[in-house]
Amino acid sequence: MEFVVLGKYTAAGLGGFAKNPNEDRKAVIGAMMEAAGGKMHDLWLTRGEYDAVVVGEAPDFETVAAIKVMVLASGAMDDLVILEAADFNAIGKKAAAMLGSAGAYQAPGG
Repeated sequence: MEFVVLGKYTAAGLGGFAKNPNEDRKAVIGAMMEAAGGKMHDLWLTRGEYDAVVVGEAPDFETVAAIKVMVLASGAMDDLVILEAADFNAIGKKAAAMLGSAGAYQAPGG
């Protein structure tokens, strides 16, 4: 599965950058993901609501969730959101097959 993770650093996590600004976080995170059976495609530090964005792939959601648990347990981040990539054509085909069927969703009062 392909995924995007959005993360927010804690004060302690940001303090680590100040203590060692030359540490290659991309290499550290990439190695952790490979050890878990995944692969990091990219890592960005960003401005805005989230401090970091990771784009990668893993064999399943449980692998990404386990990585999330490890990162949160480190105390460096306090918010990680996992967004799983989806196949819009496959979703559209399933929705089209449901249209008009007895199991199709009906809005209240509809």
